[in-house]
Amino acid sequence: MIMIYDNAQSRELFTGPEGAALMGDMEALMAELRDSGEYLGGEALADPAQTRSVRVVDGVPAVTDGPLAEAKEHFGGYLMVECDSFERACEIARRWPSARFTPLEVRPLMSGGGEEM
Repeated sequence: MIMIYDNAQSRELFTGPEGAALMGDMEALMAELRDSGEYLGGEALADPAQTRSVRVVDGVPAVTDGPLAEAKEHFGGYLMVECDSFERACEIARRWPSARFTPLEVRPLMSGGGEEM
């Protein structure tokens, strides 16, 4: 899983004057991943202002506005890819256009056996 982080400024870049070129780079990489069979899925997330955090403490649920933690970057979306190696997944993340502005994380999914813990 490639977790894509962003912030308000980086999101604006994709709709501003640089936006068409960035979207073109993203669409080209997505086409490559679909053609290779590596792309399994992915989604962009709504603005963090639409987030609610939910906790249950001593059996009492509490719902608060906003993301769980204050941060410069927020979890903005994800890609699910199936690659021959972890290095290949990192290469895809390096080529993702938003990596030029904000960080991405690459993390394997656990198998049914959970040996990855």
